[in-house]
Amino acid sequence: MTTPPPSQVATIRLLLTAIAFLIGVIAALVAGILQQAGHRPMPQTIEYGCGAFAATVIFVFSVFSFIGVRKNSSD
Repeated sequence: MTTPPPSQVATIRLLLTAIAFLIGVIAALVAGILQQAGHRPMPQTIEYGCGAFAATVIFVFSVFSFIGVRKNSSD
């Protein structure tokens, strides 16, 4: 199996990073909307949104890392 050229690898990483951040933004919006629907104060709503964003981005990065791991075989 051949490996893709370095420029293509960089493009793929950039796209996966953008996807992770977009999923994080969606999670932050949902968390903020749910907090606001519960009549929470605005600072608490922002706090929950930021926490949801950070946790989601870290989770998505770890999933991408787990999926992208290749085992080095010596045979």
